Amino acid sequence: MTRRLENICLLGICCRKLRLEYTNRNEEFYIHLTILEKVYPRKVSLKGCQKLYEVLKPVLDELKQHLHHMDTIGEMLYEIQNVLEQQIRVRGPNQPIEGHAEYKYFFEQLHECGWDKVHFISPNFQEVHLKAVDNSDREHILKIWISDKFPNEGPKYECELPQEFHYRWLPGDTLLNMFTVFQETLTMHAEFWNIMDELDKNTWILEPEAPSRKDCKRRIALASGVSLLLVINPLMPTSVPTCHYLGPERIVEPMRTKFNKNIHMWSEFESVLTNLQQILEIEFPSPSTSVKEEFCMECGICYSYLLGEAIPEMTCDNPDCNQPFHHACLYEYIRMLPDVRSSFNKLFGQCPYCSQPLWCTIL
Repeated sequence: MTRRLENICLLGICCRKLRLEYTNRNEEFYIHLTILEKVYPRKVSLKGCQKLYEVLKPVLDELKQHLHHMDTIGEMLYEIQNVLEQQIRVRGPNQPIEGHAEYKYFFEQLHECGWDKVHFISPNFQEVHLKAVDNSDREHILKIWISDKFPNEGPKYECELPQEFHYRWLPGDTLLNMFTVFQETLTMHAEFWNIMDELDKNTWILEPEAPSRKDCKRRIALASGVSLLLVINPLMPTSVPTCHYLGPERIVEPMRTKFNKNIHMWSEFESVLTNLQQILEIEFPSPSTSVKEEFCMECGICYSYLLGEAIPEMTCDNPDCNQPFHHACLYEYIRMLPDVRSSFNKLFGQCPYCSQPLWCTIL
C-alpha cells in the first residue's frame, strides 16, 4: 500500500483539512481528515468515500476515539493506514470492494486544476470552491456545485463578477477548462477593479457599506448631506460614468453645471477619481482628511441612518435646515399630510422641520 498526502485548504488558523489517497492492488480510498486545534477538547473528524466506509465500518467508532487521543498528524495517518490494511486483510483478497469511479474522476479533475487552487470542499464532495489570484493579488472564488450526473451534466457555479459569468459545459469538458475561462474573465475586469479599489481607498463610500467585486455603483460623500452616485461601466471603466448628485438643490445644481461645462476635459488615460476631481474642481473627502461620521446623517423622520440597505438621499433645500430623509420615510410623511398635492409621479408637501416645500417621487 502506498500513501499520498496533499493539502486541500487551510480554514482560518484553527482548522486543517487534509486529503489522503491510499492505493492497494489498484484500490483507491479518499479521506478527509479535519482537525480543529484551537478548541478544547480538540476535535478530529474523519470522513471519506463510500468505499472507505465499507472497509472501516466494523471499527470506525473505535478508530475515531483513537484519533482524538493522538498528538500529531503523523500518528493519526499511521493509525488510519494500519487499521485500513488490517481491515483489507480481514475481508480477504477475493472479496470485491465496490468502486466509485465518480469520486476518482472528481479528484482527478481537482488535481488538474492544482490543489493550491482548491479553497474549499464539502464533506459530501458536492461543493467545491476554486480560488484564483489576479495580477493585483486580489482573490476571487468560483463556487461549483457537482450534480449526480457529473461529468455528463455540467455543474452549477457562482462567482462575484460585474457581469454575469457564462460557461457552456460540453461533452468531455473538465473543471480545469471552466476554471481557465474564469481566470481569463478576471483579466478582462482587472482595470475595472483597479478603478473601484482606488475609489474605495481614497474616498468615503456611503453605499454599499461592504462593496463586493460585482458592484458597479458607489455613492461617494462630497460634503455633509451631499453625495455623488457613480455607475461605472465594467467594459469601459475609464469612460465617463453615469453621475447622480444627491443633496440640497442649491448645492448640487452648481456641481451639475460645472460637470457639464468641463466634461470635455475627461481623459481615458486618467483614473475616474482623478477626472472627477479635476472636472468638479474639488478634493473629495477621504479617510486621511476626515471621518465618515461627518457624512452619515440620520433621517429626520425615522432617526436612523440605515433603512434596510438605504441611506438618506433626500435633503431639505433650506440652508438653515438641511435635514436629510430616506426617500421611503419622506414619501410616507408627505402622503399623510392633509394638504398633500400630486402631479404626474410626484407628491408635494412641506419639510416637517421648517415647512420648506418638498417633493418626492411616488413609490
